[in-house]
Amino acid sequence: MLDGWIRRGQTRRLRERATRYAVNGWPVAPLVVPRLGRCPCGRACVDPHLAGEPVRDGARAEVVWRERAWEIALLTEGFEVLDLPPEYGALLNHQLKTTCPTAMAPVGRRWWFFLVPGSMEPERVARAGGVLHSASPAAGPGAAGAGTAVGWVVAPGTVLESTGRIRWLVHPYLTRWQPYQRRDAVDQVFL
Repeated sequence: MLDGWIRRGQTRRLRERATRYAVNGWPVAPLVVPRLGRCPCGRACVDPHLAGEPVRDGARAEVVWRERAWEIALLTEGFEVLDLPPEYGALLNHQLKTTCPTAMAPVGRRWWFFLVPGSMEPERVARAGGVLHSASPAAGPGAAGAGTAVGWVVAPGTVLESTGRIRWLVHPYLTRWQPYQRRDAVDQVFL
């Protein structure tokens, strides 16, 4: 009985989160996360993977997450995710403060910054030991070039065995659900 109550609460929270993302223009997709060497999809998976089609509206998110307590993937269609190691992430977070949606994975202390597409060059990100998660038109992972990963990221709030619980440090509602638009001095002069 208690187990069913906990499961229903978890399903409700995931549905509310997925719906909130979709209503605010952040496309989502159901995500399968393997735990303890077993994947809920039944295959021998070790990495999280998408379990369904993209969801771009709140009503559809309600339906998809009512059926099952899927984890949530954020599709990188309206933003890119700059994934940086701690030595760069902490410095950038200090500079941006609350102007950029920012998340962090505790294990490895990877920092995720949600930016307007085209804000960073993938090669520059790769030189810093980072990855740029992008909705690049490339055919798939690896095809996008050095320092780029295509398609989606695990939504903060999700627990992965490799990273622990990914958490928002600056939630998107604090930036009115807008990714960060770079405003460097050079950008200001040459707009």
